[in-house]
Amino acid sequence: MPCGRKYLLRSCSLPLQTWYNKCKNFRKGGEALQKLNIAIPQDAVWILNKLNEGGHEAYIVGGCVRDSILGRIPQDWDITTSALPEETKTIFDHTFDTGIKHGTITVVLHHENYEVTTYRIDGEYADCRHPDEVSFTKKLNEDLLRRDFTMNAIAYHPKEGFRDPFHGQEDIAAGMIRGVGEPAKRFQEDALRMLRCVRFSAQLGFAIDPETWAALCANTALIQKISAERIREELQKLWLAPFAKKMPLLWESGLLAQIDATLSASLIANSRTLLEEISLCPKDSILRWCIVLQHYPLSEVKGFLRGMRLDNHSIKRISLLLDELSADLPTEPYPLRKKLRTIGQEATEQLLLLQSILRPASPHAETKAALEKILAAGDCLSLKTLALTGQDLMALGAPHGKILGTILAELLDIVLHAPEKNTKETLTTLALALLEKR
Repeated sequence: MPCGRKYLLRSCSLPLQTWYNKCKNFRKGGEALQKLNIAIPQDAVWILNKLNEGGHEAYIVGGCVRDSILGRIPQDWDITTSALPEETKTIFDHTFDTGIKHGTITVVLHHENYEVTTYRIDGEYADCRHPDEVSFTKKLNEDLLRRDFTMNAIAYHPKEGFRDPFHGQEDIAAGMIRGVGEPAKRFQEDALRMLRCVRFSAQLGFAIDPETWAALCANTALIQKISAERIREELQKLWLAPFAKKMPLLWESGLLAQIDATLSASLIANSRTLLEEISLCPKDSILRWCIVLQHYPLSEVKGFLRGMRLDNHSIKRISLLLDELSADLPTEPYPLRKKLRTIGQEATEQLLLLQSILRPASPHAETKAALEKILAAGDCLSLKTLALTGQDLMALGAPHGKILGTILAELLDIVLHAPEKNTKETLTTLALALLEKR
């Protein structure tokens, strides 16, 4: 009997390789795998029990089951049930309609939200994202059939164990992403699943089943029907994923070319160095975007990021860093203080980090040492920390307006050259001398 059909896993805390070895032993006629006890939150168990007491089936399902099997901590605990939405609402005191059209009710318990969705069969997907209509069913297997990948089509009940008609446990043990049923149909129903497939591969280090991969490559054009916001979310998760070696699947499939042909071409041309650079880069979305976009036409970066619906802060910071990337940061104190004054401490530190990754031969250690010395000394880097204010200057006779601003800028530049001059007495003397020249 193949692993994952009738026999269940022993412990969700087992490392994946240990579990896989047990699966192999079982296939060779070794020990039968015993029941995996998933540590479900008490509130989720209570919801399952209440639904059961009402005469309905109920299971946790999807990503929470997958993550528990992998020994990961689930972010959400989704529940699937034979109860109709109206029946679910009568069982629980605090609910709200999340997506009642598609059978989803949110149950609120101890300030936590739990989505409870009725078993359903999806109709046609005209927009390649959401079903036009759904019909409810009393059969769990029919609900699991509509899901994207076998590893996400596993249901679990603490008393009944697993319901795994598509052998998702086997695929998890084998490190395989496989579409449920006909993969092409799954991608045609919801084109975002193609990006999710690549993203899961990079997050989990899993391979993609050949039939699923072929279906993905054949349907890449459908990704153009997906909103920029959803594409951005998936790309950002992909940039941050731990298995960078899986990232080329994005352009090898042709999927990225459908999203942005220019980006696809630049990553294909630089894929060898890109993977190493990504692996050296901290898990920070802005820094990873900079690595990915380093060869993108600089004049088009802002337009691309706006099209991807990034927030304004991220767009400005990524554009700034890419614009500054080509010239190494100075090692001398004065120009380095000027750079800190111009772009700020955080951006300067990010820029130094990026340059050390992309151009390791440059003298970044010297720059880092100089930067740390400046920051440790608390040198004045802005008008806010200048010992002489605009009010002080006006008291000395400086007129309000452009001249005032010019003198303050000149005083700040003097202090950037010589931080020890940032005293009120010294700056007052210098200010009077500057005023005399006006």
